[in-house]
Amino acid sequence: MSVPKAGATAGTRDSLRDGRGRSITSEVSVADDGGVSGFVGLVLVPDAATIAAAYRLARSVIADGAESMLVRGSLPHVTLTQCALRDAPRSRLIALIDRLEERLSTARIPLGPLTVFGGGFVFWCVEPGSPARGVLQAAHQDALALAAGLLDPAANAAIVEGTAKLTGDDPVLVALARRYGYAFVGERYLPHVTLGYDSRLAAGATLAEPARVHEMRVERVALARLGRYGVVQSLISFFAG
Repeated sequence: MSVPKAGATAGTRDSLRDGRGRSITSEVSVADDGGVSGFVGLVLVPDAATIAAAYRLARSVIADGAESMLVRGSLPHVTLTQCALRDAPRSRLIALIDRLEERLSTARIPLGPLTVFGGGFVFWCVEPGSPARGVLQAAHQDALALAAGLLDPAANAAIVEGTAKLTGDDPVLVALARRYGYAFVGERYLPHVTLGYDSRLAAGATLAEPARVHEMRVERVALARLGRYGVVQSLISFFAG
């Protein structure tokens, strides 16, 4: 990952554009001495064709009245891991992102199956039998270093409590949430693009369209601030002063 030069103060700029040249998210810079705190994820930013395809697919499979739907202005992405950090050093984050980009910079990822997960998330999943799925699993395992010694204790306690409620106090998932800040890691990792959230859908519900075949190209690996339903609020860049 290149580290562009900038002034001493942090700033915000348009970060990416969709296939029609419109801005879809903002990018916030962190200066030399700035650590990172808050709920973040290591995400794969897709090419413009995938961004446009995800918008079209979300419109076709997410019903009116859903709590969340991927729309223009939001960033479709594949998450490697996510957690709540407290004062994570920029040098460590840069090194991790560099390592992941080395692994994934030429990746072509086949998307296909559509599934409903949890309380109503609609996922556009990576083809489970593809070679790229194994590449992503290895990258995911590497990305879990994000949480090592850097979790925000108070925020993660809330994540652990929420995981216990969501899973009926599943001991494995609760332990994973306590260690990594996220329960669905390791063997439970399911790489996907989130198209929306509709609580009216039961887990395993049949969608009108069971699959949409598309090849995603990875543009970059980024650290992103995540909001409700895993929506990207902004991307975080690290600028040398």
